[in-house]
Amino acid sequence: MENKSIQRQIIQLLNIFSVDVVVGSIMMGLYATRILRVQDPLWWYLVLALSVWVMYTADHLLDAVQGKEDTTIERHAIHFKYRKRIIPVWIGAALAAGAIAIYKLDDEIIYAGLILGLLVCIYFILLYYNRKRRPWLLQKELFIALVYVGGIWLAPLVWHATRPSSVVLLIIINMVLLAWAEGIVVSWYERQEDLQNSHTSFTTLFGRKAAKMFVLIILAFVVLTAGYHSLFSSFEATLKVASGIQLIMAFMLAALLFFPDRFRQNQLYRYLGELSFWLPGLILLA
Repeated sequence: MENKSIQRQIIQLLNIFSVDVVVGSIMMGLYATRILRVQDPLWWYLVLALSVWVMYTADHLLDAVQGKEDTTIERHAIHFKYRKRIIPVWIGAALAAGAIAIYKLDDEIIYAGLILGLLVCIYFILLYYNRKRRPWLLQKELFIALVYVGGIWLAPLVWHATRPSSVVLLIIINMVLLAWAEGIVVSWYERQEDLQNSHTSFTTLFGRKAAKMFVLIILAFVVLTAGYHSLFSSFEATLKVASGIQLIMAFMLAALLFFPDRFRQNQLYRYLGELSFWLPGLILLA
């Protein structure tokens, strides 16, 4: 029993410090490079992991500093309590990602990454100063989904050097939709906490009923398109497997909405939501 408690605490800490998100980004990187059939230098995965961790930790630190000691969200409370230790690590990770990118990656990727990083900085500044002014214009879950998926696919698309096929573009769009849906599902579960801490999310803006309906519409689109491509299309095996993975991801996220009482226990919805983004790693089996 004690071992289970220790394991649960470890899993919780890994989630709080976004380690599971970083693992998911690496799996997504493998997914993108296999689909586009491009070489993937190991240095790129290190830059990718550091960049994703820096982005997510920046978001948590911003929320933590705004909430300070009054926050009731454990993730933010821990980031606020240990901010003096986390911030130097965060700065080091950001500098390391930049240095490795400059010395090891193509200039075109660096320039595109800088533009993406600048957009992220502008977003966080706008979010900080405009939380109570038309927050729907700064839809957090959508922005994170776009940056997360766009940042991961950026280098593989540059290496690919040609316009990807329509089915690959649809796969990318579906990944953005799945990432957006996962973010909304989390906000659906945590609506009360977000309201108590004055945080803006899709669900606090539009309500739980609308949020659930919107996610189901998104997931239905993914199921229809990915299901058709994985089961009935004549595409190559890699693309069929890629679509099949998205199909499984969509069903996993839908299950979180249909069985909230089960997945609310021990914050299973968070762990399973992030775990669904490890599934793209199954592309290695194709």
